[in-house]
Amino acid sequence: MEEKETIKQQMQFIIQDICDKIGPRPPCSDQEAQAAMYIENELKKCVDETKIENFHCHPGYYQRMFQLPMINLVIATVVYWIFFFIPFFPFLFVALGLVAASVIIIQTNLLRNIELIDRFFKKKKSTNVFGRIKPKEQVKQVIVIGGHHDSHWEFTLLRKNAQIYGLLMAFPVIFNHLMVGIFILKVILFFLFTPFLFFPLIDLIFLIILTALSPILIYTCLNVLSDLPVMGADDNLTSIAVLLSIGRHLKSSGRLNTTEVWLVSHGCEEIGDRGSKRFSKKHHDELKDAYVINIDMVGGKNSNLKVDVVEEVYMIKLCKELGLKIAEIAKDLSIPIQVGGIEAFTDSMAYSRNKIKACSIVGIPTHGFPAHYHTREDTIDKIEFEHLWDCYRILFEFIKRVDEERISIPG
Repeated sequence: MEEKETIKQQMQFIIQDICDKIGPRPPCSDQEAQAAMYIENELKKCVDETKIENFHCHPGYYQRMFQLPMINLVIATVVYWIFFFIPFFPFLFVALGLVAASVIIIQTNLLRNIELIDRFFKKKKSTNVFGRIKPKEQVKQVIVIGGHHDSHWEFTLLRKNAQIYGLLMAFPVIFNHLMVGIFILKVILFFLFTPFLFFPLIDLIFLIILTALSPILIYTCLNVLSDLPVMGADDNLTSIAVLLSIGRHLKSSGRLNTTEVWLVSHGCEEIGDRGSKRFSKKHHDELKDAYVINIDMVGGKNSNLKVDVVEEVYMIKLCKELGLKIAEIAKDLSIPIQVGGIEAFTDSMAYSRNKIKACSIVGIPTHGFPAHYHTREDTIDKIEFEHLWDCYRILFEFIKRVDEERISIPG
């Protein structure tokens, strides 16, 4: 019991210290770099070697990724009105081009994390930081415990109403896909000398719906993401607190036998796993047979732990076998945990797409949506440190069982 309270207090101190000394840490900011240096200094106390690695990405793309499909849909509606009164093919072609471009952005940058439009925005520097703890004997297995040290900018609409936010973000996705199909049919019918898709009345109904949605799309476009960086105490200083505590415990308890442990904090997770993408690719040869467990937003009050094995609305599969091993350990420790997917993503997505076995431990609200997610409300008072303790116990037991060769997952 004394050890438990001591570790929980250490975790609380780490989170509070970063909040007080550094504050919010938006991607590619000086504060994000300061957080990496803070973490490296703490890692030096408990690991054999540390390193900060710089990488480059294009953070400006992130807001535009949401805005462009909204803007394109509004412009396409205007062009559609023109075509309705003047059925001239170039107008139809422009409207199709706009919604098709939106669908491509949605299906690449937004849903599949493919860096399609990034190159059109300014390149900036970010940081990954990691430490390695070597075993007594020759390395047989590598375990990566990861998190991220950047925090997001505030999602203004999300803070106001999570349910409405979800609907507003779904509108451009649904209607851009719908209008691509409609405009393709209209192009075909145009060349068959039928300028309207159905009867003019049907066209008019579509136009009225799109026109009614346009003010909502414009409002959403202007308010989807603010320039206010949030503290990110839960998302994701909780991961930093857990992995640093694991490092301290491994140092005090003595070296493992044949298992090497990497403690990694990634930069730029919030804008699409840019740090973990670069890190997992750069270190692929060293980590190709590793077990990777990322920690993300595990501390929220009125939430439960979940092993995340599917991400991005069930489009990205992580390592289910690894996730089930984590869930089995949680059960043995009498820690409630679920296994399933999340609609968003964690750093494990990048590892998985680089063919490295990875899953994540995340926090899921018992009801509804996490009220502090990506808002100014994500402060230390929202954290239940019992959840961090449970996450710590699960991960330390996992490391122990791997080193004892009680866990093996075929490649």
